[in-house]
Amino acid sequence: MNFFPSFILNFLATSQAKPEWNVSFEGLTPGWAFLLFLALALATVFAYWKFASAASTVRKGLMIFLRIAAALVLVTLLAKPVINLTVQNPVRQPLLVLLDGSESMKFKDRRDRTDDLKRAAIAAGEIENIGQNVSPDVKKQLSGISRQTLLEKLAANPKLDLWPRLEKQADLMFYQFGRSANRLPFSTEGPIQSKEVAEFFKGLNYTETATSLGESLRQVLQEPRPQPAGGVLLITDGANNSGSSPIEAAQIAKEQGVPLFIFGVGVTSPRDVRVREVTTQKLAFVNETLEVRAQVLSLGMDEGKVTALLESNGETLAEREVSIGGDSEQEVVFQFSPKTAGEIKLQVVIPLQGEEASKENNIGKVSVRVTDKKFRVLLIEQEPRWDFRYLLDYLQRDPRLEVKCVMINGEPGLDQFLQSPFLPGLPQTREEFFKSQVIILGDVSPSDLGIERMQTIAEWVEAGGGLIFQAGSNFNPRSYAGTPLEALLPIVPDTTSSKDSSAQRTPEPFPLQLSKSGETSLYLQMDPDPAENKRIWEAFQGVCWTAPVSRVKAGAEVLLVDPRPERSGRYGMQPVFAMQGYGAGKCVYFGTDETYRWRSRTGGKYYSILWGQIMQSLSLQLLEGASALTQLKSDRKQYAIGDNVVISGNAYTEGYEPLIIPTLDGTMKFEGNGKRDEQPFELHATEKNNFRSEFVARLAGNYRYTTTHDSEAVVQFEVIDPRLEQSQSALDEKLLKSMAEASGGRFFREENLAELPAMIAAKTATVASTTKLELFYSGWLLAALISFLSLEWMVRRLTQLK
Repeated sequence: MNFFPSFILNFLATSQAKPEWNVSFEGLTPGWAFLLFLALALATVFAYWKFASAASTVRKGLMIFLRIAAALVLVTLLAKPVINLTVQNPVRQPLLVLLDGSESMKFKDRRDRTDDLKRAAIAAGEIENIGQNVSPDVKKQLSGISRQTLLEKLAANPKLDLWPRLEKQADLMFYQFGRSANRLPFSTEGPIQSKEVAEFFKGLNYTETATSLGESLRQVLQEPRPQPAGGVLLITDGANNSGSSPIEAAQIAKEQGVPLFIFGVGVTSPRDVRVREVTTQKLAFVNETLEVRAQVLSLGMDEGKVTALLESNGETLAEREVSIGGDSEQEVVFQFSPKTAGEIKLQVVIPLQGEEASKENNIGKVSVRVTDKKFRVLLIEQEPRWDFRYLLDYLQRDPRLEVKCVMINGEPGLDQFLQSPFLPGLPQTREEFFKSQVIILGDVSPSDLGIERMQTIAEWVEAGGGLIFQAGSNFNPRSYAGTPLEALLPIVPDTTSSKDSSAQRTPEPFPLQLSKSGETSLYLQMDPDPAENKRIWEAFQGVCWTAPVSRVKAGAEVLLVDPRPERSGRYGMQPVFAMQGYGAGKCVYFGTDETYRWRSRTGGKYYSILWGQIMQSLSLQLLEGASALTQLKSDRKQYAIGDNVVISGNAYTEGYEPLIIPTLDGTMKFEGNGKRDEQPFELHATEKNNFRSEFVARLAGNYRYTTTHDSEAVVQFEVIDPRLEQSQSALDEKLLKSMAEASGGRFFREENLAELPAMIAAKTATVASTTKLELFYSGWLLAALISFLSLEWMVRRLTQLK
């Protein structure tokens, strides 16, 4: 008779892990069982010593032992002991294999570095570790191998035997990804063979023009499946040029308990020069200097200099000398003045430098609309003051501006002079406000403006207008608290101080100070060189007064501050120049009325630059829409195929009242690649007179949207095939390592890829199998009880005891 039942023996025999066990009791508790046993043992000893005195000591001791042993067995049966056995058995989970399906996988990497060549040899099975040497024949064969071919050779490598080893540890589920992930059908009869996987890889297409690494990973992680994934094997070069953040997706994987095992394909420093990004403003003025910035990336190049060209329609507009060498990135700044109005397509070109990894990423493109249209500025002031005099003089001299001015308490008849900029009074209609691109509001009493005009100004800013608050000691900004203009102010005015103390000026001027944001802001940039720009600002003469301010509003940006300790508070130094967005427009606050002092040491040069940049930036908000009645625009001027195009804005009636209709009808025209098309396109009302619609760009070409409501409301943009995958030639090892670390996984190269199956096995989930052995049902205990009692009875008979 076996002590353990057969099913227990089978359970232990089939378990792959060492069992864990513990004892529990289903009858008497251990405490009560012990007390019962102790009582029986003491009673046995007492009875034998008192009533069996005639028996010899040996026989008496033997009988006591047998009786106590029987009591122990009896108490054990009453306690009903149970042995619980638990074994953690591994469970086969899915391993999600994500294969990069983008065009960058077709790259033929120049493996000039020894380690890169050895990695290719390991994948191809020519050597087994990175310490071995590569023969000349193998070097010739692998020096220009493509990433696609490398994966095929790795799959067929019998020495590594990667895929059969992985298949032993998990159920493999294959996906290929670009902008999104798609499940790949793969099945075999019996265990996976390396040759089958190699043939499977050869049948894959690498045609995706963009890679959404984070988006694809999120998609696969969110798919429902009966068994939780044990991990993700991500095979990629790390190119990520659209969609959400890969690091955030890796963090989601960690939250789900799914580690990322990432195999990086390619070389980290291919010999390449790349124009990574070209930026400029959306709208520029004829004969005004336009700045174009390009990021130039150099990888694995010899030290030297190249000439970067800014071109348009085959004409070179500007040249800059760029230093290249090693792995570096630098910004190249071009400047030129457009001579004619219209849409200009610009490109930054770096000539090919010998044998580069990619010949298609040396060009970066951007578009800009150039206008010769003047923009209207409305200057409103209560009474003459020095800042008004100098500012009006500048505004009248700027050829881009059409200036109108209102002096509320000015001399009568100012509007009667020849070519006078003055209006007879404040605008009486919404149209007079809405035809302006910029309004400069001086030290004006809100009672003279009136509630209705202030509400109109607020609506005009919300539609895209640019408003400048030019502070003064009488009204602006403290008197605007509680009015419709309060929400437009980027700051919260100090209304606790008395009017006299707020207007008090210092005997001597004190300098103003650029904030951290102000040091880099284009609004306050006097010179492209940061050090020179700071020097110029420090040379400006100080001011004797700044408007008291409680704090800056949340979301507003402070560019200039009053550094005096007595004006600082718990929110930091007092803001003097601040700005914030309001609807589609922008509001600027100038907290001093002494900007005219800045002309005293530098003349009008920097004064004109400052106000010119402010005016130009604010006017672009409305000029970009091309129509005063219908302020529509796309969120970008240039899109890539597959991008989401958003068109939005405000619409008004002929009297500039909000246009309240459910949809704004229009037409979308397309022209590109010899094709033309025209389709109706509607914008839908989102709130009040704001309209919005969006679509995914599928075809490359030029798009033009017009509304039936307003023929002047034209939105133009371009959709291009950017071939993003051709622009990134290097393996982004830093990104992939960060993703693996964030998920709790590991990053692999060819030299340690053989360790992957073991790591998958170590991460494999287990399921606990539990069974229990009820000892009180064992025949051995019953036999022991009978044996002890029988032996005791025999000894008692021999001793002639009852």
